[in-house]
Amino acid sequence: MRNSITVLGLALLLACTLTAQERATQMETFLGYTFTRFNSGTNVPAFSANGGSGQFVYNINNWLGGVADFGAVHNGNIHRLQLDSTAATFLFGPRVAFRRWSRFTPYVQALFGGVYGTTSVAVPLDVLIGGGEVVIPSGRHLRATAQQTAFAMTAGGGVDVKVSKHVSVRPVQLEYLMTRLGRFRADNDNTQNNLRYSAGVNFTFGEGR
Repeated sequence: MRNSITVLGLALLLACTLTAQERATQMETFLGYTFTRFNSGTNVPAFSANGGSGQFVYNINNWLGGVADFGAVHNGNIHRLQLDSTAATFLFGPRVAFRRWSRFTPYVQALFGGVYGTTSVAVPLDVLIGGGEVVIPSGRHLRATAQQTAFAMTAGGGVDVKVSKHVSVRPVQLEYLMTRLGRFRADNDNTQNNLRYSAGVNFTFGEGR
């Protein structure tokens, strides 16, 4: 009798735990703002860039999902040097979500892929042509541009706060972002250890898993 009561109690406890867990929908889409703090591997000063990002998540089960993440950030005048830089990332990997609460869904993820970086600078054309009579007016510029694609990865997490059945607000997603842009700002700068913050709105749809 005592064993039967114990088994029944454990079954009820398990049922309550499973009921308390939020079921994952099949797919999620995120759109939001992204801030990145780029830190050089050299003594070149760090700089900030702003932009946006989007994600698509396919939930395999209630806790594991696959993420596709795309974003871009930009700074048009790094350290007032007229350096115009853009970094676009394309990342993929697993996400583990903790669906133990009805309104809050924390998660952690690790994503791997690439970064496309482009930087340009205005070059003044206050020069004589042929050393003689024709002069290009001052204030005219050409833009010198450098671009490359390199490896990138992130590791971090965030939390979604449900506001309706299919809409959640994401106040924070904070990640370590590593990029391998060769000679990013100096000859010996091949790895950048960066910080990425995102916030926005997450939409869920599809059948619960």
